[in-house]
Amino acid sequence: MELDTIPKLLKHQYEIRPDIAAIRDKDYGIWNEYTWRDTYNNVKWFSLGLISLGLQPGERGSIVGDPDPELFWAQWAIQAARGIAVVMFTDVLGPEVQYYVTHSDSRFIIARDQEQVDKVISIWDELAGVEKVIYWYYKGMTKYDDTYLMRYDEVQRLGRKYEEEHPGSFEKIIAEGEGKDISNFFYTSGTTGLPKGGMLTHIGLIKNTQKILGVLGGNPLNEKDDILCYLPPAWFAEPVYGSIPHLLTGAKLNIPEEPETVFNDMREIAPVMILGGPKQWEGWVSMIEAGIENAGLLEKFIYKVFRPIAMKRANAVIEKKEMGLGWNVLWHIGNVLIFHGIRDRIGMTRARLCNTGAFVLAPESFAFLTGLGIGLRQGYGATEGGLVTAHTLDDITPDTCGSILPGVEVRITDEGEIVWRSDLVFSGYHKNPEATEKVLRDGWYHSGDSGYVNENNHLVFLDRLSEMRELRGGEKFAPQYIESRFRFSHYIKDAISIGNRDTDYVSAIINIDYDNVGRWAEKKGITYTTFTDLSQRREVGDLMKRQVDRVNGQLPHETRIKKYVLLHKEFDADEAELTRTRKLKRSIVEEKYASLIDAIYGEQNICTVETEFTYEDGRKGKISADVNIYEA
Repeated sequence: MELDTIPKLLKHQYEIRPDIAAIRDKDYGIWNEYTWRDTYNNVKWFSLGLISLGLQPGERGSIVGDPDPELFWAQWAIQAARGIAVVMFTDVLGPEVQYYVTHSDSRFIIARDQEQVDKVISIWDELAGVEKVIYWYYKGMTKYDDTYLMRYDEVQRLGRKYEEEHPGSFEKIIAEGEGKDISNFFYTSGTTGLPKGGMLTHIGLIKNTQKILGVLGGNPLNEKDDILCYLPPAWFAEPVYGSIPHLLTGAKLNIPEEPETVFNDMREIAPVMILGGPKQWEGWVSMIEAGIENAGLLEKFIYKVFRPIAMKRANAVIEKKEMGLGWNVLWHIGNVLIFHGIRDRIGMTRARLCNTGAFVLAPESFAFLTGLGIGLRQGYGATEGGLVTAHTLDDITPDTCGSILPGVEVRITDEGEIVWRSDLVFSGYHKNPEATEKVLRDGWYHSGDSGYVNENNHLVFLDRLSEMRELRGGEKFAPQYIESRFRFSHYIKDAISIGNRDTDYVSAIINIDYDNVGRWAEKKGITYTTFTDLSQRREVGDLMKRQVDRVNGQLPHETRIKKYVLLHKEFDADEAELTRTRKLKRSIVEEKYASLIDAIYGEQNICTVETEFTYEDGRKGKISADVNIYEA
């Protein structure tokens, strides 16, 4: 049987290694193991339970909750029934749940716990097409008696009964599945409007994963290897960097206890494969730098001595040169004394498949991690278009996204847009033929991204085409290029660069990293009470001036930052300032802080900013603050 669907991969692993650990899930500090037999049976019973409730091939089931074994089992169960899985981000709000469920025409909702069920209950009257809400975490649910609610294990009991009455039915429906069947709807981030449901096939996801393992892999994964499951399953990157490599190779899928425990759990796991978005990797760089800053005198001295040697190694790797025996010996001494300890602190002592993508990673962060011995590689692609480029083991350049992969044809339009065609392009947007026709033309996927292919056949990504900026004098700049360099500082969590044809210069709105700046302030004896208070301290403004100067030193003179502000609050996905994958929604931020931006380009030194925010229970509130405007 050709292994061209996700359920077929699961069945194959069950048949060849039934009693080997497949999934490890941490709960109350203990790692609980589930074998491939456990996984297969849980998927089978839940799938047959859904079928007995009426799920038909091609119908949708929506899932919301933190990654748990039950989430993956539910997703594979829907796919095994030849249905389509729609996984939502854990922190979606009620109206977002309504949109995804209604737009996808989901017949069932599978929710983790009371929190997620409450979101559904709050909008139940708007969900006419949903028949059952199934939950798998039962704490706090005892008194919930709505007839449309159903426990996860109740569905599985229905599945066991269905199997008794229809022996062999599960294996039969898996065998009937085809690679061209739609397996998932992955919704776009909605940076330019309402999210669109990209339709991905089983074979498309599998082939994307095989390309990643083949091009980036080096050593193949096996059943002794560990994969960290921490990416949101609602993101296209999770299956191709997590659950499908697990199903293809038999490597164990490790699920952290909570999002807040990921770093500690990662140290215990020491995974061999990990994908992080640029903000994750930049966060790890910030964590390392902050850790060194708070270390003892001896550790600081050792780090200060050996850091230039790490950078020497990074340059050698990037420039494809030999370091020389003496430098190699020094690096290995540094590795024993400090670099291995740093990698251990962030759980990367065994990592050999370290990848990043989605948007721009600061070259400084890339070089820093490379110097520490972390073999980070970048790739480029899209949910709709699949993987396009990637760094190979011996061809790594921090300011590119790697070379064009075999089977992919790339061209750059006269407007500078990256377009490509391959056998990995998606099947279109659900219920949106106009948007599909806009991005798929004559077999070519139009990404909306700006970039170019350099002389080494590497793709250089600049920014979204719609977000490229031009100043009044005609000077052009890529906002993401500037913003990525700000994030190299462990004192900065995020930044957005501002400027257009109505302005003469570039300015920046900066989010401080509250924890790191807070520790810095305490060491300096600077008192503060809140995020707002700390962000507007003159001493913090001066600290950020040094970061702005560093960034300006890497920019052409005509696009350097002339003014900056430290925002009084963090950018927030719940306020639509960020997508659920932490990308800035530039147009919304610029509109929301229009008065602040006007003040930056005026003669003011201070601006009163009033912003609305949403409590977790949906209530609205407002926060007002005086924001200082600084000259760079």
